[in-house]
Amino acid sequence: MKKTKYALVTGASRGIGKAIAIQLANDGFNLFLHYNQNIEKANVVKKKVESIGRQAEVIQGDFNSNEGIEKFIIEIKNLLIQSEIISLHTVVHNAGHATSNGFGEVGYNEFDQLFNANVKAPYFITQSLINHMESNGRIINLSSGVTRIAFPHMMVYSMTKGAINTMTFTLAKELGEKGITINSVMPGIIDTDSTANWLHTDEGQENAKNMSALKREGQPEEIANVVSFLASEKASFITGHNMDVTGGSHL
Repeated sequence: MKKTKYALVTGASRGIGKAIAIQLANDGFNLFLHYNQNIEKANVVKKKVESIGRQAEVIQGDFNSNEGIEKFIIEIKNLLIQSEIISLHTVVHNAGHATSNGFGEVGYNEFDQLFNANVKAPYFITQSLINHMESNGRIINLSSGVTRIAFPHMMVYSMTKGAINTMTFTLAKELGEKGITINSVMPGIIDTDSTANWLHTDEGQENAKNMSALKREGQPEEIANVVSFLASEKASFITGHNMDVTGGSHL
C-alpha cells in the first residue's frame, strides 16, 4: 500500500499558495494549510482539497512578529503529534509580503515586517520542523525573479528574496546528508488577486508583455506545476537550485 504523504503550505488561502495546495492534493498529498487573516478563503481551499479526496487542516499564523511565528510553530507541531503523523514530506514556504515602496520610502516597521514574513518565518519554521520531516523530504521556497533584476521600487522585497535564495543553496548543503532537498522557485509576473489591481489594466498588460519572452503574465497553476515537480520523486537529485519561472523576464 502506497504511503500517504503530508505537506505544509504557508499562505495557502489564495493566489499561488492556493494553486500549490490544490495541485499537491491532486498529487496525493494530505495538507496543512496556513493562512493569516481570511479563514473563509482558507476553508474554501480546505473544501476543495477534501473534494479531491485528501485531508486538510487549516492553521492560522501571523508571521509579522516573533510571537506569531512561534505560536504557529507550536500549533503545527501539536497537530503533527495529535494526528499521529510521524513526519512531513514537503514544506512549501509561500507566505510573504511585498511592497512597492522605494529605497527612501520604507520605514523601520515595514522593513521588519517584510523580513519577518519573508525570511524569519521560513528560517525558523524550517529549523523547528526539520526533525519532523521524512529522510527524503522536500523544502520548497517561493522566491522571486526580482532577485536577478534591479527594481529600485521593490528593493527591500528583493533583498528578502535574495536572502531566501542564499538560504536555499546553503541549507541544501546542510541537509544533504539527511536526503532532504531544498530548492526555490522564482516567479515572474503572475495573475493573482494581489496583482490584479495593476495587472488588469492596459498599462499593466503592456508591461507584462514587454517583460516576458513569452509576451504574457503567468498563471498560479504554472508555478504550482513547478512546485509539484520539485516535490516529486522525479526531482530527487535536484537540490540547492533557484529555479527561474518568470517566462523569460528581462532576457
